[in-house]
Amino acid sequence: MAEKDLNIYLTGVAADGDTQNDPNASLGGKRSGTILESLSASAPVNVTGVTIDEVPASSTIGSAALAFTAAGMTLAYTAPGDTVGAGVDVSTDGTYEIYSNDSTKYMIVTVVAASLPGTDKSDAITLTSVVENLFDSVGSGEAQAGVTEYRSVMVKNDSPAGMNSMIVWIDVNTPFADDHVEIGIEAPTANAIQSVANETTAPTGVTFFLADGESNGISIGNLASGDLYGVWLKRVVTATNQRYANNSFTFAFRADTV
Repeated sequence: MAEKDLNIYLTGVAADGDTQNDPNASLGGKRSGTILESLSASAPVNVTGVTIDEVPASSTIGSAALAFTAAGMTLAYTAPGDTVGAGVDVSTDGTYEIYSNDSTKYMIVTVVAASLPGTDKSDAITLTSVVENLFDSVGSGEAQAGVTEYRSVMVKNDSPAGMNSMIVWIDVNTPFADDHVEIGIEAPTANAIQSVANETTAPTGVTFFLADGESNGISIGNLASGDLYGVWLKRVVTATNQRYANNSFTFAFRADTV
């Protein structure tokens, strides 16, 4: 299974894949065409013909590097704080995964081979966090009163192969002691999950768990090629007068292939 074959999308549309890129509207229904992103990457300048499509959160923020070697037409990636990974042959048009030396850190790029440089080139790539990519900031009034809010996403098997024994879990919960995130799942019907009226309305029939770590992951089961599954996130903010800047959490998936 390639990393790009398992994707997480926003929801909030009436027809599968429709345009909807507002996380605050990701409240159920069908899959939006927008993939949930954690990191934003600056565009290559010297390494022409390459567009960075996605850099997952595992790469972390900071200064990365992208290097093209003309002999062999290979592209190599160095994640922040890591060393360079193996070069990948990009001599033909396509979408590629380029791994750093730490194989959990990678980027997905699209290459137009005819536009690649004629000589060795490299770029420093700045990776920054995408803030409020699912939940918005907690206002002072909400914090003082306490608030529970919900969002939903769709995980999709975008590969031609089946994925078995999929699980989802909270990999890193919020560091702020006065709030936390829980997770629940919902099987879609006709590629849709329920829609809720607003962000403070709980989805019916969904059980939420802390699901702390992979060993406590929630079973989704098997996904055939093209299949979707709904995941709900619940953010609980207890009444507090404290402020915490740049609060965040991470959830993760794992699946086996057939």
